[in-house]
Order: sequence, then structure tokens, then C-alpha cells
Amino acid sequence: MKTLKRTLLLGAAITTALTTMPVQAQTQRALERRAERNARQLQRQANRADYYSPGTWQNLNPWIRENGVAPLARAANAIGQTVDAATRIGDGQFGYRDKSAQNTWFYDYYTYTPTYYTQRSDDRYAGAIRYFDADSDGVYDSRSYYRDSDEDGRYDEYDRYDFYNDGNSEAKVQVEVNSTAGNEPHNTDARDTYRGPEDARRHNVQGEIAFTKKAKVNGSDNLLVGINDENETTLAIDLGPVDSLRGQHVEVGNTITAVGVYETIGEKQLLLADSFRIEGGQSIEVDRAAGLNLTGEIVDIKSTPIGSTDHYIAVVSIDGERQLVDFGPTTTYKVKLQPSTKVTLRGVPVRAQEHRVILAEQVRIGGETFNIQPTQFGSQQ
Repeated sequence: MKTLKRTLLLGAAITTALTTMPVQAQTQRALERRAERNARQLQRQANRADYYSPGTWQNLNPWIRENGVAPLARAANAIGQTVDAATRIGDGQFGYRDKSAQNTWFYDYYTYTPTYYTQRSDDRYAGAIRYFDADSDGVYDSRSYYRDSDEDGRYDEYDRYDFYNDGNSEAKVQVEVNSTAGNEPHNTDARDTYRGPEDARRHNVQGEIAFTKKAKVNGSDNLLVGINDENETTLAIDLGPVDSLRGQHVEVGNTITAVGVYETIGEKQLLLADSFRIEGGQSIEVDRAAGLNLTGEIVDIKSTPIGSTDHYIAVVSIDGERQLVDFGPTTTYKVKLQPSTKVTLRGVPVRAQEHRVILAEQVRIGGETFNIQPTQFGSQQ
């Protein structure tokens, strides 16, 4: 209570100081805030670029037409898959199916923006990649890469890459790192303002499992456990897809150690585990990929520069429809990819010009699995 009182007194003192501040000083502070906003706006514009350059499409478009790939608006199956993707990975939905007291320690379903954390160390992530969908159609328009430049455990810089640019700046989604709690959105003119991830730390938690439940997460059935702290507050931990955890002894009464990143869902905090261990067992890595799972056959394929890296861009026949797939850097693969190759892949659908392109994250060919590392540009390197 004494701490609270001191906090209230300090707040009152600050308020009094501000109200009695000379008009000249207040004007100076207003000018400083305006300069800060202008600097942030310049940084946003400087840190934005097209993922696929105009030259890339000049090279690809004749080849795409020759291979009979339908534009996004005319691809019937793509529309169906887009709606399905939007249903599964739309942001900001959460709630209960069972509102009984013993079940409300966490939601029965929730969705969140797909975010991929890169190059883990013991206590930090080197960076984070988050995709954004301005019109919520399930096909992503941009991607941002966040960095902790001063290594204080908080992301403070980012680069944004647009997959699709319709030329309407008012409809653009501004991606911000909210490094100070309580900040107002920096761009009130844009149709939407998205916040980027803030915390670059890997959090380690441990406790006895008090609750378990199956929850629908971005369309997948995930296993959640709840552990209680000394104040009897329950922390929820998402351990990933249920099907991958059978036989791992994730049961009430067992002690769990989990490492991951915190997300805020609705009014609750959640640890998205990237690995965990049940006492007496081995560490288990959690697969967090949120892309589409597709199987098909390569119709045609070519190497194209994306940034400073050569990528495989392919036309793949999936369920009778020809779909563009970016297979990532050519150096990922031990042999040259060829037409007529059967592939199973997982990837993120993005809109590039008039097409829907699947950015592959994982590719399986002939029993061998290749994990695609995101191509880095400019200051990401």
C-alpha cells in the first residue's frame, strides 16, 4: 500500500509540474513531439520496400502466362482456399464454448497473427517476422522483420516488405513497434494500425500442471496446459498441435518446464512454447508453422533473383489448379529442382501483383524435408 501511495503522490507531482510549466516550455515539448513523429514517419518510409521488384515481374509474367496460371480474381479454387485461410488465421478472435468456472482459466479458441522468431539463443530471439493482411482476405499483403538493435530485450527496429501495393497510401497498413506502453498509434490516417511484437526475450517457466484442455488455435487443435503461481493465478501455455503430443505424458500433476514467447490474447496472457519438457522426459520442440499444407506436382520451374538471392519460382499443379510457389533460395536444395517432381509443402499465401503466391516455409521431396530460411534484405543481414 505504501508503494501505491508513493506512486500516486509522484503522479500528482508530475501532473502539477506539467500544468505549471511555462507556456514556452510546453510549446517546445510540443515541437519536440512533432519532430519525433516526423522522424518515425521518415523511418517507416525508409524501411519499406517491395519484396518482389518490378523487374522480377517483367521477367516472370510472360512465363506465367505461357503456363496458364490464372490471376487471383479468376482462380476459383484459390478463392475457396483464401476464405479457408482467413477463417483459420484471422487475427483477434477468441472466446469460450464452455463458460463453467473450472474452464475459464483460458479460452477454448483463439487466433493470432502468424509470427516467426529467428535464430534463438538461450534467452533471446535474434528477430521476428510477422505477416499482415490489410483486407482480411487470408492472403497477406506485407511482411515485417523486427530487430532488437540495442540488445535490451525489446524490438526497436523493423524493415517492412510489401508483396502487393495498390497505390492507395491511405489504405496502407502501418506496422509499428510499440516500444513504450500506452503510446497512441503513430498514424491515425491509415485504415488500420498493426502493432509489432515487443518482447525479444525467451521466457522460461516451470510449474505443476493444474489444468489441460484442447483449444482451436488458428484452425488447429492445440493442447494447452495451465500452471498456477504463488498467487494462484493461472498461466496458460500453448504446447502446439495435439496430434504431435500423444504419449508425451502431458497430464495434470506432472511438472513442466517450457520456453517461449508471451502473447496477449483478449484479457489473458499466454506463453507460446517453442520447446518444453515434462519432468523425467526429454525436451520436445514445438512446430508453430501457421501456413497452408499443400501437395502437388511441379509443372515448370525457373530461377529468379529476389533481392540478392536466387529463388526457385515454380508453377505447381495443386488439386487440378496451377499455383505459383516461391520455393525460396536455390541453395536450400541439394539438387536442381525439376518439372514433374512431386512435392508436399507448407507455406504462407501472399498477394503479389495479380497473383497469389505461396511462400514455402517447408518442402518435402522424395522423403527429404527442407526448411526454408526467409530471405533477408538490406539491414536484416
